[in-house]
Amino acid sequence: LAYESSDKSMAYADFKTKYLADAVAEVIAKQPIDVSIPYDATAKLAYESSDKSMAYADFKTKYLADAVAEVIAKQPIDDSIPYDAT
Repeated sequence: LAYESSDKSMAYADFKTKYLADAVAEVIAKQPIDVSIPYDATAKLAYESSDKSMAYADFKTKYLADAVAEVIAKQPIDDSIPYDAT
């Protein structure tokens, strides 16, 4: 069908070869690419922009602990719990 609807400016054998190569290239171009982000990407980025005064493993442990503490600190206080109840 593709050859029939073309302008037939080339022989069928040449058209078929080009058509199949174009089809394969289009399928390859549509293959999914990995855009996943590693779990410790933020720690790696922070370490790269730090003064590197400590080993990465130690930096990562401290960085993640600090990040968790910041998230916990930003959590709203639950007013439904009577903190002064005796």
